[in-house]
Amino acid sequence: MTPRVVILTLVALFAVPVMPADAQGTGIVINGRELTASQTQAIQALYRYVPPPGRYWYDTFSGAWGVEGRGTSGFILPGHALGAVRPDASRGNTGVFINGRELNMAEALAIQNAFGAVYRGRWWLDGRTGYWGAEGNPSPLGNLHAAMRMQGGQDGDNFWSTSNAAGNSSGGCGYVNAGGTFVGTGSCR
Repeated sequence: MTPRVVILTLVALFAVPVMPADAQGTGIVINGRELTASQTQAIQALYRYVPPPGRYWYDTFSGAWGVEGRGTSGFILPGHALGAVRPDASRGNTGVFINGRELNMAEALAIQNAFGAVYRGRWWLDGRTGYWGAEGNPSPLGNLHAAMRMQGGQDGDNFWSTSNAAGNSSGGCGYVNAGGTFVGTGSCR
Protein backbone atom coordinates (compact mmCIF):
# COMPACT_ATOMS: atom_id res chain seq x y z
CA MET A 1 0.00 0.00 0.00
CA THR A 2 1.21 3.46 -0.81
CA PRO A 3 1.37 6.06 1.97
CA ARG A 4 -1.44 8.00 0.31
CA VAL A 5 -3.79 4.97 0.35
CA VAL A 6 -2.95 4.29 4.00
CA ILE A 7 -3.70 7.89 4.96
CA LEU A 8 -6.98 7.88 3.03
CA THR A 9 -7.95 4.55 4.63
CA LEU A 10 -7.18 5.91 8.12
CA VAL A 11 -9.17 9.06 7.41
CA ALA A 12 -12.11 6.97 6.23
CA LEU A 13 -11.95 4.72 9.33
CA PHE A 14 -11.68 7.47 11.92
CA ALA A 15 -13.58 10.30 10.30
CA VAL A 16 -16.71 11.36 12.12
CA PRO A 17 -19.37 12.37 9.66
CA VAL A 18 -20.10 16.07 9.95
CA MET A 19 -23.80 16.68 10.23
CA PRO A 20 -25.53 20.03 10.20
CA ALA A 21 -26.35 21.12 13.76
CA ASP A 22 -30.07 20.71 13.04
CA ALA A 23 -29.62 17.06 12.03
CA GLN A 24 -27.84 15.97 15.22
CA GLY A 25 -29.92 13.78 17.51
CA THR A 26 -31.42 15.26 20.65
CA GLY A 27 -32.73 12.02 22.17
CA ILE A 28 -36.12 13.72 22.71
CA VAL A 29 -38.79 11.80 20.83
CA ILE A 30 -42.34 13.18 20.69
CA ASN A 31 -45.09 11.27 18.90
CA GLY A 32 -42.52 8.95 17.35
CA ARG A 33 -40.31 11.72 15.90
CA GLU A 34 -37.00 12.89 17.32
CA LEU A 35 -36.88 16.64 17.87
CA THR A 36 -34.26 18.59 15.97
CA ALA A 37 -31.86 20.97 17.68
CA SER A 38 -33.83 23.95 16.36
CA GLN A 39 -37.08 22.51 17.75
CA THR A 40 -35.51 22.06 21.20
CA GLN A 41 -34.19 25.64 21.02
CA ALA A 42 -37.69 26.89 20.21
CA ILE A 43 -39.13 24.93 23.15
CA GLN A 44 -36.40 26.32 25.42
CA ALA A 45 -37.17 29.88 24.29
CA LEU A 46 -40.92 29.48 24.85
CA TYR A 47 -41.01 27.46 28.08
CA ARG A 48 -37.51 28.03 29.50
CA TYR A 49 -37.29 24.26 29.81
CA VAL A 50 -36.48 21.33 27.55
CA PRO A 51 -37.58 17.83 28.51
CA PRO A 52 -34.79 15.35 29.20
CA PRO A 53 -34.06 12.78 26.50
CA GLY A 54 -36.85 10.24 26.39
CA ARG A 55 -40.03 9.26 24.59
CA TYR A 56 -43.10 11.43 25.01
CA TRP A 57 -46.55 11.95 23.51
CA TYR A 58 -48.23 15.31 22.90
CA ASP A 59 -51.82 16.12 21.96
CA THR A 60 -51.66 19.16 19.71
CA PHE A 61 -55.37 19.96 20.20
CA SER A 62 -55.55 19.95 24.00
CA GLY A 63 -51.92 20.62 24.89
CA ALA A 64 -51.78 17.51 27.08
CA TRP A 65 -48.48 15.63 27.17
CA GLY A 66 -46.97 12.65 28.92
CA VAL A 67 -44.28 10.01 28.92
CA GLU A 68 -44.92 7.38 26.26
CA GLY A 69 -46.91 4.50 27.78
CA ARG A 70 -48.23 6.63 30.66
CA GLY A 71 -51.04 9.08 31.29
CA THR A 72 -51.08 12.84 31.20
CA SER A 73 -48.14 14.49 32.97
CA GLY A 74 -49.20 18.07 32.30
CA PHE A 75 -50.36 20.63 29.80
CA ILE A 76 -48.51 23.07 27.57
CA LEU A 77 -49.85 25.34 24.89
CA PRO A 78 -51.82 23.49 22.22
CA GLY A 79 -50.96 23.82 18.55
CA HIS A 80 -47.31 22.79 18.34
CA ALA A 81 -46.60 20.88 15.10
CA LEU A 82 -45.13 17.78 16.72
CA GLY A 83 -47.04 15.11 14.80
CA ALA A 84 -50.21 13.24 15.65
CA VAL A 85 -50.62 11.49 18.97
CA ARG A 86 -51.15 7.73 18.64
CA PRO A 87 -54.28 6.09 20.10
CA ASP A 88 -52.09 3.78 22.21
CA ALA A 89 -49.69 6.51 23.40
CA SER A 90 -50.77 6.00 27.04
CA ARG A 91 -51.44 2.26 26.81
CA GLY A 92 -55.06 3.05 27.51
CA ASN A 93 -57.67 0.33 27.87
CA THR A 94 -60.78 2.22 29.00
CA GLY A 95 -62.63 2.87 25.76
CA VAL A 96 -62.42 6.61 26.55
CA PHE A 97 -60.67 8.51 23.76
CA ILE A 98 -59.82 12.21 23.85
CA ASN A 99 -58.55 13.70 20.59
CA GLY A 100 -57.80 10.17 19.36
CA ARG A 101 -55.75 8.99 22.38
CA GLU A 102 -57.21 6.28 24.60
CA LEU A 103 -57.01 7.17 28.28
CA ASN A 104 -55.59 4.72 30.77
CA MET A 105 -57.42 3.75 33.97
CA ALA A 106 -55.66 6.34 36.16
CA GLU A 107 -56.71 9.16 33.83
CA ALA A 108 -60.30 7.92 33.64
CA LEU A 109 -60.46 7.71 37.44
CA ALA A 110 -59.06 11.25 37.75
CA ILE A 111 -61.84 12.54 35.47
CA GLN A 112 -64.43 10.61 37.46
CA ASN A 113 -63.08 12.01 40.75
CA ALA A 114 -62.98 15.55 39.39
CA PHE A 115 -66.33 15.66 37.61
CA GLY A 116 -68.36 12.77 39.04
CA ALA A 117 -68.51 10.68 35.86
CA VAL A 118 -66.54 9.51 32.86
CA TYR A 119 -68.14 8.11 29.72
CA ARG A 120 -66.75 5.66 27.22
CA GLY A 121 -66.62 6.99 23.70
CA ARG A 122 -64.64 9.30 21.46
CA TRP A 123 -64.40 12.93 22.54
CA TRP A 124 -62.60 16.09 21.47
CA LEU A 125 -61.13 18.73 23.75
CA ASP A 126 -60.02 22.18 22.60
CA GLY A 127 -57.17 23.25 24.87
CA ARG A 128 -57.47 26.89 23.83
CA THR A 129 -61.14 27.37 24.75
CA GLY A 130 -61.84 24.51 27.16
CA TYR A 131 -64.80 23.33 25.08
CA TRP A 132 -65.33 19.59 24.64
CA GLY A 133 -67.74 17.45 22.67
CA ALA A 134 -68.39 14.20 20.84
CA GLU A 135 -65.93 13.34 18.09
CA GLY A 136 -67.40 14.12 14.68
CA ASN A 137 -69.80 16.75 16.06
CA PRO A 138 -68.40 20.30 16.17
CA SER A 139 -71.04 21.49 18.66
CA PRO A 140 -69.60 21.58 22.19
CA LEU A 141 -71.30 19.68 24.97
CA GLY A 142 -69.55 21.54 27.77
CA ASN A 143 -66.62 23.63 28.88
CA LEU A 144 -63.92 22.38 31.25
CA HIS A 145 -62.98 25.91 32.34
CA ALA A 146 -66.56 26.57 33.49
CA ALA A 147 -66.79 23.15 35.16
CA MET A 148 -63.57 23.76 37.07
CA ARG A 149 -64.73 27.21 38.17
CA MET A 150 -67.96 25.70 39.50
CA GLN A 151 -65.90 23.13 41.35
CA GLY A 152 -63.92 25.54 43.47
CA GLY A 153 -62.96 28.75 41.72
CA GLN A 154 -62.68 31.66 44.12
CA ASP A 155 -62.69 35.42 43.68
CA GLY A 156 -63.28 35.20 39.93
CA ASP A 157 -60.14 33.20 39.22
CA ASN A 158 -60.02 29.80 37.53
CA PHE A 159 -58.57 27.58 40.24
CA TRP A 160 -59.16 23.83 39.94
CA SER A 161 -57.72 20.70 41.51
CA THR A 162 -57.95 16.93 41.54
CA SER A 163 -56.25 14.38 43.77
CA ASN A 164 -53.00 14.66 41.75
CA ALA A 165 -53.13 17.95 39.84
CA ALA A 166 -54.03 21.61 40.23
CA GLY A 167 -54.18 24.66 38.02
CA ASN A 168 -55.24 28.27 37.87
CA SER A 169 -55.41 31.24 35.54
CA SER A 170 -55.99 34.81 36.53
CA GLY A 171 -54.57 38.22 35.67
CA GLY A 172 -52.32 37.14 32.79
CA CYS A 173 -50.93 34.14 34.64
CA GLY A 174 -51.84 30.50 34.09
CA TYR A 175 -50.34 27.30 35.41
CA VAL A 176 -50.85 23.55 35.74
CA ASN A 177 -49.02 21.42 38.29
CA ALA A 178 -49.50 17.70 37.71
CA GLY A 179 -47.41 14.97 39.24
CA GLY A 180 -44.79 17.47 40.37
CA THR A 181 -44.43 19.02 36.90
CA PHE A 182 -45.13 22.76 36.81
CA VAL A 183 -45.97 24.57 33.57
CA GLY A 184 -46.68 28.30 33.71
CA THR A 185 -47.58 30.89 31.11
CA GLY A 186 -47.73 34.66 31.07
CA SER A 187 -46.43 36.27 34.26
CA CYS A 188 -46.23 32.85 36.02
CA ARG A 189 -43.06 31.75 34.21
